[in-house]
Amino acid sequence: MAGVLVSMIRYDLEGLPQFALARPFSIRWYRPGDSAAWTRIHVAADRFNAFPPGRFAEQFGADEAVLAARQAYLCDGEGREIGTATAWFDASYRGQPYGRIHWVAIMPGWQGRGLAKPLLAVACRRLRELGHERAYLLTYTARTAAVNLYLSFGFVPDIRSDEELAAWRAAREQFKPAYWRRAREAVPELA
Repeated sequence: MAGVLVSMIRYDLEGLPQFALARPFSIRWYRPGDSAAWTRIHVAADRFNAFPPGRFAEQFGADEAVLAARQAYLCDGEGREIGTATAWFDASYRGQPYGRIHWVAIMPGWQGRGLAKPLLAVACRRLRELGHERAYLLTYTARTAAVNLYLSFGFVPDIRSDEELAAWRAAREQFKPAYWRRAREAVPELA
């Protein structure tokens, strides 16, 4: 079960966690033709969404200069793309401009090795470098590891509906207690 699609928010991009990327891994930014790598990574890593032809263009458009500034790729020691995260944007999330952490994924064989932390840190830093003051993301409550990662980065549930509130309350036992405690302090409705 996918759980419920929920929103998480970070009200500012100050004091972001920093994580060094271990050798031999590297991060690089989008290059023309990377839509195939993005699709390959997501098809392998994301069991909650479908990736029909055109999904990349639908999500990101075709402006390669924008993509080069915003879409990161995690590469193995031989330069093969094994993960991706996009420091995207939304001109009117909740009526205000927000940065958006969009489509974070790591190939299954590379998951659980601490690689998501430096990848997410790079994307969050890039949002700040591009002038964003705050950020949000969408995820599913069933993505326990991802939600714990986002909570550890200071993202908290952004309750947009009674269904989301119920989903967060139902899933709370899956999340690390220290992270969930901080989320409850920031979002009193979760108690």
